[in-house]
Amino acid sequence: MKAFIKKIVLIVPLISFCQLVFAQTTVDINVGGDLDKFYPVTFSDANWFEHYETTLYIGRSDVHMNSNWRGSLISTFKYHTFSYGHGSNFISADIQSSKLFIAGWADATALGGREIVVWLKGGGTLYRIHSEQTVTYAVYDGVQNPLPYVQPGGITRNFLSQPEPYAITDTKYVNSNMNISGDLYVDLNVGIGTLTPQEKLSVNGKIRAKEIKVEATNWPDYVFKQNYDLMPLQQLETYIKANGHLPGVPSAQKAQQEGVELGEMNKILLKKIEELTLHLIEKDKQLTKEIEENKKRDIKIYELQKAIKKNNLNQI
Repeated sequence: MKAFIKKIVLIVPLISFCQLVFAQTTVDINVGGDLDKFYPVTFSDANWFEHYETTLYIGRSDVHMNSNWRGSLISTFKYHTFSYGHGSNFISADIQSSKLFIAGWADATALGGREIVVWLKGGGTLYRIHSEQTVTYAVYDGVQNPLPYVQPGGITRNFLSQPEPYAITDTKYVNSNMNISGDLYVDLNVGIGTLTPQEKLSVNGKIRAKEIKVEATNWPDYVFKQNYDLMPLQQLETYIKANGHLPGVPSAQKAQQEGVELGEMNKILLKKIEELTLHLIEKDKQLTKEIEENKKRDIKIYELQKAIKKNNLNQI
């Protein structure tokens, strides 16, 4: 009997320890205040001392929760806070929503502490919070906690009336380096260094590559066809004086405002090189013809001078 009691005493602490290790957070929070404002809500970095990222889910599946057509939200935040600085801090956000519920996020640990701030829409909006870790939270909506939220170090975080530029609905935001070992498919636009990509890939900065291959159509070999209408040099000079650039080439102002398409610009430059080649060939023909004519003229002059000299000698 004593041995059995000892086993129970030993097992109970183990069970309690396991519950602490595998603890989860699932809770509904209500953000008060005004419906047209976004209020700071803090979430702790539960895994900071475990040496891996914390994952937090913020969602509301029912579009009619709280009121008709309030909207739905599914979002995932992964983060590892700064906490005085260590070089591996980051926040990544994956947000899908029918309306704007999240206006921004920030690391609130520049001078201590281990938590992030997420600005959530107020007006009594309900959110389900879930994490596989024990994440603590605090809502600063002027009701549950006073505004502004003051993070360690004295930095104040108040409500937002407008979303931050990076907090766009249906977006994935990463503020750290990414290493991808497999194929990556992206259906929408990708922005690197820009929050408003207008093309499939928009880069605000330099790109370094060993090779760039651009697919091209209508390559300008048609310039060498017999029926190609090559602009005479005199007409070309008139155009340049009037416009300040070659025909068919974007002006400096247009290039600065709209940029240039690499593939299209290569075709334009090749076309101009081919046109220049035709002009050179034509000028070479003209020069060769003039040289031959000059040779013939020199021979005639020489023969004439020789005949005159002979005639003068005969007269003596």
